[in-house]
Amino acid sequence: MQIDDNSVGDKTNVPLGTFLIVIGLAALWVARGYETGTFISMGPGFFPKTVSGCLILLGALIILFRGRDLPPAEASDVEPIKTAARLRIIGCITASNIVFAATLVPLGLPVATFLMVVIAGFGHETSRPLTILATALILAVLATLLFASLLGLQIPVLPEALQ
Repeated sequence: MQIDDNSVGDKTNVPLGTFLIVIGLAALWVARGYETGTFISMGPGFFPKTVSGCLILLGALIILFRGRDLPPAEASDVEPIKTAARLRIIGCITASNIVFAATLVPLGLPVATFLMVVIAGFGHETSRPLTILATALILAVLATLLFASLLGLQIPVLPEALQ
């Protein structure tokens, strides 16, 4: 049986899948002593074990399909990402996570989420500011409704100055 590999130009499938499987297995090992519980009465190990399983499954699927859903490298009219663009993406995503962590407690969840999405949105060079702002606003509202209201997590919603 010959497998048609359309991902000739992309050699990241196997390392990425392997990485996800290793991270999933490591997280399962860390959470091995946590009680899982049930869907109705979730224990402290339910979420980490579920996410670990999803990582392992995703890694296996990436290795199994090896980019067959992508067009062949020679037929693709997508240009490879240049080093400067990669650094911009990595920098914006990293900065957005740091800003979120630094502003969550003093500014609250809606503001921290808004800032995180805005900073991450500028990682792509063709991003439009109005689209980024609208997305940030919607995600800030949804995050606040989901995590603070529906799930009842103890996350500050208002800035410290207003509490």
